[in-house]
Amino acid sequence: MGSTCETNLVELHYKTCEKLGRETARIRYLSTRRSGLSVVAPDENLSRMAGELKCEHRGKLSLVDAYIVAVAIAERSTLITSDSRISELNLVSTKLLESP
Repeated sequence: MGSTCETNLVELHYKTCEKLGRETARIRYLSTRRSGLSVVAPDENLSRMAGELKCEHRGKLSLVDAYIVAVAIAERSTLITSDSRISELNLVSTKLLESP
């Protein structure tokens, strides 16, 4: 189906909470967890890769984004994102979604 990273679930939760409230954040977080996506936990290799990406693209890539790019590289997959900055870096194949 697809993958995401634990760090992205943190960001999903806090950004949704910030904009739409705690209950909506909880529902979206749990829905994503139960969606069938594989949730990748940071490990030594992923953390090193994310750190290298963050170092190389400082100011252009957040730490959370560095992790999801690292997952896409490791899995040789297309990254689906609404963040045009990630797409513009051309680090992995991306599919850009329109932001609401």
